[in-house]
Amino acid sequence: MTYCSRCGVEVEERAEACPLCEAPIQRLDEPREEPARYPDVVAVPDRQVRYLVWILSTAALSSLALSFATLDVVLNQSITWSLYPLTAAGVIWLLITLVVAVARRPIFVIVGQAVATGGFLFFIDILDGRLHWFVPLALPIVAVVTGASVLVWLVARVSRRAPALVGAAVLFGCGAGSVAVDLLVSAYLGDPGMSWSFVVLGAAVPLMVFLLYFHVRLGRALHLARILHR
Repeated sequence: MTYCSRCGVEVEERAEACPLCEAPIQRLDEPREEPARYPDVVAVPDRQVRYLVWILSTAALSSLALSFATLDVVLNQSITWSLYPLTAAGVIWLLITLVVAVARRPIFVIVGQAVATGGFLFFIDILDGRLHWFVPLALPIVAVVTGASVLVWLVARVSRRAPALVGAAVLFGCGAGSVAVDLLVSAYLGDPGMSWSFVVLGAAVPLMVFLLYFHVRLGRALHLARILHR
């Protein structure tokens, strides 16, 4: 039963005003629409975020490259030393473009970064008219780093639910890559052998062995996923 809040007379259920005093009928059971206190947060698509990052990076790198080139021309009346920062800015732009364009395909990012880095080092070495250290030193180092990155990507792709195994692969890549770089640099300097890479191996190998043991034995025996979610 519904009553008027002003005069107390009984009114019909669907009445909007009191027939006696014409006061509006208030119903307590009606849902009230509360105004939003804060504006709704609109999610920005990942593609737009990547495109915005690319636009800002392109503008910043273009401004930086133009500043270096202008300063070089003003001081030397030609492009001389500015070739180095110009090339570096171009490589950075290419790397950012690769990440933005193929963010969901890491293998393309890895290969593209290897090509961009190798091209940058080749250009730096050939600026004086001939190759010195690119073929015996820079190119093998780029190949080693790329191989280690591909290895980690393959392990992560095969075992997505095994973070310990992925961590072990990362440590293996760091250790093996350090040894390879150490041997390449020492051979290029004329004194082949390992030196600083022993420190990297001493830090990486024990943790890598622990992660492998954790993955093979402890992860299956203790069921840590169940324990941690209790």
